[in-house]
Amino acid sequence: MQTVRSIMTADPISVHPEAKIWEAANTMLDCGFSGLPVIDNDEQVLGVISESDFLRRGELRSQASPGMWRRLFSSRGALAEDYAKAFGKEVSEVMSSPAITVEPWITVEDAANLMGDRGIKRLPVVENEKLVGIVTRADIMRTLIRQMSASAVDRIDADIKAGLEAEYDRQRWGDTITVAVDATVVTLEGRVLDAREKTAARVAAENTLGVTKVIDQILVVGLPEMPVSPPGF
Repeated sequence: MQTVRSIMTADPISVHPEAKIWEAANTMLDCGFSGLPVIDNDEQVLGVISESDFLRRGELRSQASPGMWRRLFSSRGALAEDYAKAFGKEVSEVMSSPAITVEPWITVEDAANLMGDRGIKRLPVVENEKLVGIVTRADIMRTLIRQMSASAVDRIDADIKAGLEAEYDRQRWGDTITVAVDATVVTLEGRVLDAREKTAARVAAENTLGVTKVIDQILVVGLPEMPVSPPGF
């Protein structure tokens, strides 16, 4: 199974908790990231700051206004956390903490399930309690696309091989020819007695749906010459 280490971005850009949130925002915009891991001086992950942390801000007057039920049933600490996220100036005051992290040896499938279950877009990757990488939904999607593409090519190759072998089975001259297909490229091998058989085999391959190239390695061996009797015998 493919592991997170094989698809993660190693040594990712990160931010320290005492950084100003505008510094983190500029880094995210400059690098095209939607989130950054937050680490301490020992490279241990403390949290994650992401685009969603900038949506409810006092500067934008977009901070969530606690309704009556939230005021009644939320703890004082939860309400204080909302306020700090809306008006905090440092990353430590705004980031989501603790961060959900993974180790580099877990499978891509497990990482994808964790993202889906928790509704998160990125996972810091830690080894020996230190940040070594980050894996995102985009990394998962790229892996999925590669796997789907490879699977599609394998199916096409199998269809080409089956179709061409069936065509050779229908022809009297096709029983000595073997077919190999790799990424829609057909390789023909075998021995025939007549050069015209070689030509026909190549034509059949070139006319098979999906074939992009034909490598013809068929050998024409011909019939052995019969000895000629001298005159008078």
